[in-house]
Amino acid sequence: MAIFVLTIVAALYDHYKIPASELLLSFSLKRNFKKLISLERRQNDIATLHGIRAINALMLLLAHKSMALFFNPYANRTEMSEYLGKPWTVIGRAASLYTDPFIMLSGLLTSYSFIGKLKKTGNLDIKDEYVSRLIRIVPPLATLILLCTYVIPYIGSGPQWNLVITEHANICKNTWWRNFLFIHNYFGFESMCLTHTHHLGIDVQLFVFSPLMVLLLYKKPKIGVIILTVFALFSTALRYFVTYYRELSNYIFFGTSIKQLFDTADFSYTLPSHRLTVYIIGIFVGYLLRYLPKDYKINKIVLYTGWILCTILCCCAFFGPAGMGSINYIYNPIDAAMYNAFAPIGWCVIFAWAIVMYHTGNTNDWFTRFLAWKGFLITTRLSYAIYLTQFPIYFYNVGRTRSAEHFAFFSMQFDLNEFLCIIVLSIILTLLVDTPFQNIKSYLMKKSPEATKQLSKVQ
Repeated sequence: MAIFVLTIVAALYDHYKIPASELLLSFSLKRNFKKLISLERRQNDIATLHGIRAINALMLLLAHKSMALFFNPYANRTEMSEYLGKPWTVIGRAASLYTDPFIMLSGLLTSYSFIGKLKKTGNLDIKDEYVSRLIRIVPPLATLILLCTYVIPYIGSGPQWNLVITEHANICKNTWWRNFLFIHNYFGFESMCLTHTHHLGIDVQLFVFSPLMVLLLYKKPKIGVIILTVFALFSTALRYFVTYYRELSNYIFFGTSIKQLFDTADFSYTLPSHRLTVYIIGIFVGYLLRYLPKDYKINKIVLYTGWILCTILCCCAFFGPAGMGSINYIYNPIDAAMYNAFAPIGWCVIFAWAIVMYHTGNTNDWFTRFLAWKGFLITTRLSYAIYLTQFPIYFYNVGRTRSAEHFAFFSMQFDLNEFLCIIVLSIILTLLVDTPFQNIKSYLMKKSPEATKQLSKVQ
């Protein structure tokens, strides 16, 4: 409510041109809406990143929706099971893949930003980087925790309401502090407040160690490449052996037990040590973008060979495990281990290649032009809010369901009313919370160097 009042006051001050503090005007709805819909690229923008983020966000929306559907009762449950045994349902079963590009992009942007600052000033203010990341992440997260814990439980009811809403709110009342320390991904899915935010814990923990990785790569490139490659290989091996020996599965197959799903999440999926490979790939790509000239040209044979290899790896990662979705499939730990170890690399490598090739002007095909479409700038600004709001909305609707339905895949999977609700709430969260606090962050970061210069003059 305080933020809502600030937004109205700031909007009035901004509209009537009344002099006011920049901190207050950070909440101006007029300014923030213009920022949201702006198609102007910032300096040093990496154009293809926005399309990659949008594609994987859409795939995650669909995959998460398919998970939420499993909670509901259906009159034709057997027909539903047979329908979901078809090979193309890999789209929903491969949900874990769609988070890996976000981790890669996080490493890429961190590396690209840090090396840019190191080349410009020669040093890196790590404390400021940490504070900047916290201001970026915490306000929308805090808003969502408050809503899911103290508001949503009181605005609905249903047969499964206690299971998917009230029980989760009670967990948040006791364990919310873990989310703000970004350690909630170590306490298991069953006792995690806002389970879908485990990715934030992974991202922040990797970001904490990113200055060491980037500085090593910047100051000692050859040694840095060797050490980071060893860490990436170790992370890949870790995923393989843990999946094999604990009989985990990152791919949902017929006969997957709830225990196996939780064990997979707790012993692999939510641990930063198991997601390090794609983060390091991102760091390498960010480093390349800073050192390769924008007019750097590579041999046509190398270019086409790279596209062919990356496409093959991508298809293997995405379509390779389709047979594991068959209703007749019998679990094999080697299949699961191979998928968990190598699918993230295969899925991310085509995006990494597209980023480098387009940024250096080596390609301008339909795929990279699509990824670089300016409209994706808007989806990028909404992506964090969409990530946060989708699960609460899905489970709010699950909790309100009062009767068995007839399962019809397309009408239920592509519920336009639900998607519209996610978009609207994401816009509200972005305009009222996310963008204002990013404005405050920018204002504080600009003031800090000025204050430092003034202090040095006095001394």
